Amino acid sequence: MRFLLGCFLTCSLWINTAVGQYNQVPKIIEGTQNGPLLEELNGQYKASLFSASERDFAKTIHNWRLFLLSMQEYAASINFDLKGVKIWLKVYWAKDGSIEHMAYILSDRSINVDPSDLEGFLRSFMRNYKLPLVHKQRFAYDSQVLFPLPYRRQ
Repeated sequence: MRFLLGCFLTCSLWINTAVGQYNQVPKIIEGTQNGPLLEELNGQYKASLFSASERDFAKTIHNWRLFLLSMQEYAASINFDLKGVKIWLKVYWAKDGSIEHMAYILSDRSINVDPSDLEGFLRSFMRNYKLPLVHKQRFAYDSQVLFPLPYRRQ
């Protein structure tokens, strides 16, 4: 029993101090079914990509564009078709620019993409991508996205 409790506590868990329970936060979160979890995460990621981008709108747009282009290029490199995917995406970054969680909601106008395949792609991408940005706090950003993107890397 003590061994199991030790294993449980060392896994990737966060503490819900208001309730005093341990809950595992998934890396990929489908937003329509997990509103309370998203509210909890939003409380833990108080900074935004805007503040992490030195409160500069142009830098914020550049960093988000860099993230999306990297996602599109990664999809192409592993032959995952994003063309026609319309999605609301929220990314939760660690202080070092690595992705800790991603939430999504597929639009009903999106192409017919299997949600489990999409989640697998997002999970793989987040393991292989790090935003070249460091901030004093964890930060988040969300937006609607339609692939393919209308611009290329410059």
